[in-house]
Amino acid sequence: MSDWRLISIPFLEMDIAYACDLHCQGCSHYSNYGIKGTVPFAEGEVWLRDWAARLKPGTFSMLGGEPALNPDLFDYLRLAQELWPDSTRILISNGLNHHLRPGLFDLLAETKTRLDISFHSHQDKQYVERFNEALIAIEVARARLGFDMVLRTKEYRFHRIYQGEGAGMRPFEDQDPVASWKACQNSSCCTIHQGMLWKCPPLAYLGLIKDRFGLDRVEAWKPYLAYRPLAPTVPEEELVRFFLAGAESVCGMCPAKLEFHEQGLISKQRSGKD
Repeated sequence: MSDWRLISIPFLEMDIAYACDLHCQGCSHYSNYGIKGTVPFAEGEVWLRDWAARLKPGTFSMLGGEPALNPDLFDYLRLAQELWPDSTRILISNGLNHHLRPGLFDLLAETKTRLDISFHSHQDKQYVERFNEALIAIEVARARLGFDMVLRTKEYRFHRIYQGEGAGMRPFEDQDPVASWKACQNSSCCTIHQGMLWKCPPLAYLGLIKDRFGLDRVEAWKPYLAYRPLAPTVPEEELVRFFLAGAESVCGMCPAKLEFHEQGLISKQRSGKD
């Protein structure tokens, strides 16, 4: 792969954890369905090194799920700095689990990784109390260490990317993929999952819940479950086409017009071992 041209792209991301300690209806990564597990560094390192030989992102984000639940988080932060030292590197977290990773704030400062904290609900009082307590600790550490941080205060405004719930969930199919693409908040979120490059998180992680809800037996889901991501050995011309594609037929799974709402969030307590 070293003979191929390194392609500059604006944005690249990877979930390093599928598990989450919160339940947010409308999550585009389907974390509200209690997906378990994290990406072991032994696997994720191979994926990232393969794609670093092909891509140079302006911004690389590590997220989930909740990335702080991954015990290999520190290894990922160091690897991202090694692979893309000139890129903006971001850890996107709900901020509630920094206590699981002592020394996290020091490493954020050392690796010059930005911490983005997502706020998810004004309605869940238990959550708001936990969030405020965690945010105070983060701000104290930031004042001491000087790492960059962004507070995503509008992230609680969720929109549905599918209709129904669970086994009854269905794609929107508004028959206007171009409008869905233009409205999409994931249109720039090219995602590494299982070593492959996917157009967006809703497509990438659909496979994580299809067996649980029997979605592969639902005709409406078959075109989206048939989506084929790119391997890191893909020819250069195909990789270039991927980033120039814009709207595709698979964009039709999401709504052509977004309807935002402030979602009451169900807080959950997890040990960080999922």
